[in-house]
Amino acid sequence: MKRFTITLCLGLVSSLSYAQVDGAFLDSKYQNLVHPIKDKNSTTKSLPASDTKEVISYQSAVRSQAARGTCSIFSATAYLEGLLIKKGLNASLDLSEEWLQYTAVRNKSSDGSSGWDNFAAIRDFGMPSEESLPYIGEDWAEAFNPLKENRCGKLSGNIKKSCLIVHRDPTLLNLTDAQITALYGDREFINARKEALDFKNKNIKFSSSNFYVSSVSEVKALLQSGIPVVLEVDFFYGAWNHREADDFGIGRNLDHWSKGIVTFPEGDSLDEVESRKHPAGHSILVVGYDDNKIVEKTVKMADGATKKFTYKGVYYFKNSWGTSNFGKDFKIDGVNFPGYGMMVAKYAEEIGQFFKMPLL
Repeated sequence: MKRFTITLCLGLVSSLSYAQVDGAFLDSKYQNLVHPIKDKNSTTKSLPASDTKEVISYQSAVRSQAARGTCSIFSATAYLEGLLIKKGLNASLDLSEEWLQYTAVRNKSSDGSSGWDNFAAIRDFGMPSEESLPYIGEDWAEAFNPLKENRCGKLSGNIKKSCLIVHRDPTLLNLTDAQITALYGDREFINARKEALDFKNKNIKFSSSNFYVSSVSEVKALLQSGIPVVLEVDFFYGAWNHREADDFGIGRNLDHWSKGIVTFPEGDSLDEVESRKHPAGHSILVVGYDDNKIVEKTVKMADGATKKFTYKGVYYFKNSWGTSNFGKDFKIDGVNFPGYGMMVAKYAEEIGQFFKMPLL
């Protein structure tokens, strides 16, 4: 199945040309992130590093969200794929992000989702394959596509806004097959809905309705047991060395960008000051940690000075910006895993929120 090779997750960008340069679209800023509790064990001593390469070994291929703000959709889909591959499903498993975007976001009039909403949609509506409902990497609020007029042209108001975000009439999910056929002749959606339900009944059963990970020790215990977690963070352009960091005067480290290294928006840094003027969010799949990994970065401060900061401890993650730009040179123990990265623990634990999928 054809996949988009451009990369990026930022609903704030108004042109697809940015995606064609280096990828990296972002979600809108997440609301009310709940940071994990740092208990005594997690702050007083280092724990043995998790077996990150083992977790990566059962992950699906790194995807690209192209020119849509769908990073949380991709992290949730990647999470489910990895868990099911670990349980014995085909290693080439490729589920439909297009379907999850539709079921999780269809009633909204602005783009963006969250781990909680995405996991709930997976639980309630299942998932079909990518082949059955292929991902369209275009933001229809900006891009032209012949399907856009066919699917959304007759709609108005918030229903049309939602259609442009999820690429189909948001009311379809509750219509009968006959009604969908009469309105749109959309056999693709009808078949995908049936496949998703069948897949749900066979493969998706949760042990709990709680998707939050409340503490750093729980995050690390899950990773030690080979179970990834989703991480959603406020986005800081300098810490990520994102293309926009240069536009905002923050500066970027292209070596860190290619190696997938994400640091921290230090207080009184240009990154901390300027990024808050352009709020956004990003979601990733955390696949491991190493409490002893050292990362250094020289940062521009708001007063014009530069300072060097050293960080101990990182989380390793799978991204959704493809494999040819961010993280293309990322390595663990000399082994290259393009499209992956590492984030200093300080960023993840102080700025982010973790989610788990309690799949039986």
